[in-house]
Amino acid sequence: MLMAAALAVAGCGGQTGSAAQSPAPASSSAATASSSPSSTVSGRATASASAANATVSAIAPGFPSQTLPLMPGATALATSFDASASPAVASLVAGSSTSSASEMLGYYTKTLTGEGFTEVPAASASSSTSASMAAAGTLVRDFVRSNGSETATVTVVTANKQAVATVGVSVAPSSLK
Repeated sequence: MLMAAALAVAGCGGQTGSAAQSPAPASSSAATASSSPSSTVSGRATASASAANATVSAIAPGFPSQTLPLMPGATALATSFDASASPAVASLVAGSSTSSASEMLGYYTKTLTGEGFTEVPAASASSSTSASMAAAGTLVRDFVRSNGSETATVTVVTANKQAVATVGVSVAPSSLK
């Protein structure tokens, strides 16, 4: 249930530009998946790409951990990435029972700004959505770099006394490390 809540929130990040895709769990144990080329159904992009990797309860093999590191003390709940897409996408869902939602947001804010991303001011992001999500206990922060062609979003919720961060990036393929 916690995993489903984290993945549901990932799509509500008030994202700007290209949205980073969230992993879709295949099962409750570690599993690696690959899917067919992307397509559009009713105006919505479907999950995809032949080189896509997704893993539940672990870090996917080849995951760009320098770009999206697992916060120290946190547990990987799911990861996914597709370096063959343009832009390349990667996402990480991490949980922590020892860190607060604010601490997780701070860690990923520092990580992304260290990678050259700039925080999008709340007034520029979907501020009404962000404000209502914050009131509901969800923390959201959007980032851009490369004149807005690369984006990142961090969403953190607290459920069952565990902070869960969903972090996604949409970047040039050469940026995934």
